[in-house]
Amino acid sequence: MTDSTSTRITKRREEQGLNMSELARRLGVTPQSVQQWEAGRNSPRGKRLEALAQILNCSKEWLMFGTSEPESGAPANFIKIPVFDVELAAGAGRHIDMEEVSDWVPIDQDWIYQNGLSPDHLSVVYVKGDSMTPKLEDGDMLLVNTAERRPVSGKIYAIAVENELRVKRLMQRMDGNWLITSDNKNNPEYQDEVIAPYNFENLRIIGQAVKVLMGSL
Repeated sequence: MTDSTSTRITKRREEQGLNMSELARRLGVTPQSVQQWEAGRNSPRGKRLEALAQILNCSKEWLMFGTSEPESGAPANFIKIPVFDVELAAGAGRHIDMEEVSDWVPIDQDWIYQNGLSPDHLSVVYVKGDSMTPKLEDGDMLLVNTAERRPVSGKIYAIAVENELRVKRLMQRMDGNWLITSDNKNNPEYQDEVIAPYNFENLRIIGQAVKVLMGSL
């Protein structure tokens, strides 16, 4: 078996003397969810990952990346990226406050440089709400590149609208107007917002969404 998040979850669960049903009960999820994690078909995210690490008596960094346990610091080939005490609202906006670093997450430095990113311009924030499902789920940890503030149609961005922080997809129409749009089309509450080019300066782009930690965009 290859060393992966799924194998590490299984390893720690067995070392803690827990079966899948007991672990699921303590997490408040179904046993099927645990089965999917350990089969590698899905992965715990966000605050559920934190709860899992606590129950399994290990760090979430070790579960995600296999860093030395039980230390939470990043090894030499990992770079610690700040987690800001802010939630990107996939739905209604949240007040902007990205001043306080609440935690650090280790990211493989080879992955960072291979993707043309700079560690100095990366940050991690939590997603709140369901307007961007299935790409982004409530509680996801989202890696944001704050150096990329030039909008590219079709990409997902952390944006500020009237001092509220959101995570949305930006789409440019043929007439030059931009749409702030949600991926969740099943909820009529999430309507597209149209911004004319001359009003686009009122939209502050915090950065482009790069990756869901424990997942992909």
